[in-house]
Amino acid sequence: MKLLNRNNIYILVHAFCWLILALGVLYSHPNSPDITITNGFWIRQTDLLIILMGVFYFNYYVLIPGLLIRRKVIIYILVVIALLVGVTCLNSFINSTFHLNPFVFNHPRPEHNGPGGPGGHRDRHGPFGFETYVPGLNLLMIGLGITISFIQKWQQEVNLRQQLEQEKTATELTLLKAQINPHFFFNTLNTIYSYTLSDGDIARTAITNLSKMMRYVLYDAAGLQTPLNKEIAFIKEYVELMKLRISAKTTVLLQVQEGMGNAMIAPMLFLPFVENAFKHGVSGVTEGQISIWIIHTADKVELIVRNTVYETRRESEDDSNGIGILNTTRRLDLLYPEKYTLTAGLVANSEYEVKLKLTL
Repeated sequence: MKLLNRNNIYILVHAFCWLILALGVLYSHPNSPDITITNGFWIRQTDLLIILMGVFYFNYYVLIPGLLIRRKVIIYILVVIALLVGVTCLNSFINSTFHLNPFVFNHPRPEHNGPGGPGGHRDRHGPFGFETYVPGLNLLMIGLGITISFIQKWQQEVNLRQQLEQEKTATELTLLKAQINPHFFFNTLNTIYSYTLSDGDIARTAITNLSKMMRYVLYDAAGLQTPLNKEIAFIKEYVELMKLRISAKTTVLLQVQEGMGNAMIAPMLFLPFVENAFKHGVSGVTEGQISIWIIHTADKVELIVRNTVYETRRESEDDSNGIGILNTTRRLDLLYPEKYTLTAGLVANSEYEVKLKLTL
């Protein structure tokens, strides 16, 4: 069990602050051979310290949450004024009733003939007989309590906003990834279904590849990050699966830098861009090419996907592509803010290129 938990630290901080106030203000006194410090000084200052503590905690725990936080400002001000008057009169009553004179002058002079006679004290008094610094100290306690309360309230609101933002981000990421996974499986199952009608051997091979990919999606890609080498292995399985359905007219090139190390990456980031290339870069009539490069250096990884552009590409296919790319872009914004660059567009008038540079 830890000795310095949050409650103990809270108590120690308050005790330290009160000790500083007592030693630095309340219990400081003149050091002169002409003045003798009486026991009344220590009793008076101890009474004042207790009053200040009572005012601070009554204001901090009762008045501020009960009135000021609830925006009952006028009532709060009236209660504070009454409190200041009350504790000032109480302090004056205690001092006068018990004749708590703080100092005795060893060589009294005529100017010392104040209340209490030649051996009287030198405290400053107001017109009604109370010490003028007492209301000021109590008012200082009131202001200190207000300041601390509003700083704590502001910190709580900041922490709450951060927590809500984190929960919102986590929920959005979960939804985005949940949309990508069915999108991927839907397209893959359509491909396998077409094989079952034409070639059973290819269909069985495709199902085997799909089972490996599903294992990655369900287990390895369930968290926020996954090893980069597993993400690349997943892309390889996907490319092999797609090769089964394309004709000899389309050439597929996949180049991966070896020695990826232990780098981690958010799962399912590469798939939408690779999937997009196979959707729009495949033709059974015209020759074309799909090229994929994955380059990893130090703490950076780069994905380049390039596919042939066909003029006969249907607009309906363009519309169906949007969800994967848009969701992945949003995931990049949330997971890697200001740590990635994504460019996409036509190159050489006949190829479409997507280039993702990511700082891990």
